[in-house]
Amino acid sequence: MPEEILSRASSRLDDLSNGLRLDVRAHQRTYEGAYTRTAISCLSFSIVILKLFSSEFLPIGMVYTAYGCLVYFMGVIKAGTVDTYYNAEKDAVEFKTAGNSVLLLTGISLASYIALLIFVIRL
Repeated sequence: MPEEILSRASSRLDDLSNGLRLDVRAHQRTYEGAYTRTAISCLSFSIVILKLFSSEFLPIGMVYTAYGCLVYFMGVIKAGTVDTYYNAEKDAVEFKTAGNSVLLLTGISLASYIALLIFVIRL
């Protein structure tokens, strides 16, 4: 019986130059790493608030829950767009800085912090 040789498909990263590989890894660290860690920490803190404290703190826990979910989904959406810039099979578009998403995240953060401040003052 001839032994069947299993071969593994080559990675798409092998086709990229070293500079582009670094860019892809930086995108992964940012969108799949930092955004996810921030979302998990906010969601964990919201669970602590919702479980340990009285019902007076429910709005504060809900603000952290909403903030964590929004940050997570924003990271997922941004991580999904990385392929657009580095996949030669797709219509590769010119890389654009993340100005719009930074402004959106700034607005979400400001709204969350203002809501938290209002809820803490009302306690």
